[in-house]
Amino acid sequence: MMGLQLQKLKHKMVLQMILKIHSLLVNHIAGDLKSLESTQSLKHCIYRVPMKLRKLNKEDYTPRLVSIGPFHHGSGGLQSMEKHKLFYFKKLMTRGNKRSLEDYVGLMKEREEDTRHCYADTIRLSSDKFVAMILLDAGFIIELLLRCYYWELEVKDDLEEPLLHKPSLVFDISHDLTLLENQLPFFVLDEFFNLTFAPFPKDLPSLLRLTLIFFKNYYEQDKVPENVRHFTDLIRTLHLPTAPRQPAAGEEFIFVPSATGLHESGVKFKKSSGKCLLDIQFSNGVLEIPCFCLHSGTIPFIRNLVALELCHYPLDCYIIDYFFFMDHLINTPKDVDLLAQNGILLNGLGDSGAAAAFFNNLCRHIILPRSNFYFFSLCKDLKAYHKVPWHKWKVIFKRDYCSTPWRTASTTAAVIFLLLTSIQTICSVLSLKGV
Repeated sequence: MMGLQLQKLKHKMVLQMILKIHSLLVNHIAGDLKSLESTQSLKHCIYRVPMKLRKLNKEDYTPRLVSIGPFHHGSGGLQSMEKHKLFYFKKLMTRGNKRSLEDYVGLMKEREEDTRHCYADTIRLSSDKFVAMILLDAGFIIELLLRCYYWELEVKDDLEEPLLHKPSLVFDISHDLTLLENQLPFFVLDEFFNLTFAPFPKDLPSLLRLTLIFFKNYYEQDKVPENVRHFTDLIRTLHLPTAPRQPAAGEEFIFVPSATGLHESGVKFKKSSGKCLLDIQFSNGVLEIPCFCLHSGTIPFIRNLVALELCHYPLDCYIIDYFFFMDHLINTPKDVDLLAQNGILLNGLGDSGAAAAFFNNLCRHIILPRSNFYFFSLCKDLKAYHKVPWHKWKVIFKRDYCSTPWRTASTTAAVIFLLLTSIQTICSVLSLKGV
């Protein structure tokens, strides 16, 4: 009897434990779903670089000198810049309205939740540590922009200036500020700037103008973008067409021959005067492409623009489309040489093979719908031109018979001789017939 009661008790305890585990599991999943729902409803704009890209070129996505934002905060190799951030922040507080530290903390506390939501990752810093990090980074960036702008007036002879007298440091800082993982939301910088200076003095440029001046070596188009999310997004926007065309929808991607293949079919290459990379035109057998400068300094920011589009603009990937097109044009070092000879590609890498490898590998692991390809119409026209046999025959004729003045003269003489012989033959035949 006692054994039966004990068995029932054990059965009851096991059942209660199962129900408890079930309840905990349901609550846990419900919490995850709620968290996922709230996360997906927000507009992330700052991402960790996808692992398939990062593992191939880790150094191009990692800051060299200064960490900005939470993703690389506290990294060992970047700690030496923290004292310089404090120095710049202290200097900024003496400008403009000379706001107190409490004013800045209050502003960031109000915007903490919105700021956290900009990052497509869970930030596990406490509220105080997160706000302190954002304050220090924002203050550093704004003071940096101001010091670069007022170089001649304020900084050139300032013996206390810790960074700007060393060009290598300036280069590394500007590099770090273009990295996708190393960003602050632009609205944070903008509100920080407004708190410091509003109402603005007439001689003070806007924050956006200061930013454009700082990054002037990263773009050529003269335009002022709107709705900037962060610095990486700004640089991408500056490379987009002023009036974007509507990409073809519902059409299959068309592969085009390489530059040398097109050249052999009669296509002529010409450097375009346009400043937008995407301003590529094909008309009357002439392919006009804006000049692109490739060197070790441009490669990291290009990779980060590609990563941004992959994460944030998968259906609006103008930069990726440009490099997909260039990847098809460039298959071998000969293609690089051909584009370089026509002023389309400035190869700062020195080696044509290295340049070809860059274009061929940049988008190798990126899979996106190609039915929305920006250069669809261009590729369609190039493909159609390439298929016309007459265009190839003209190239062969010019190459084999008119490549030098001597060959041209010889060919012309031969044609004239052939015509005269034909005329003489015709006349002889006609005379024999008594005409």
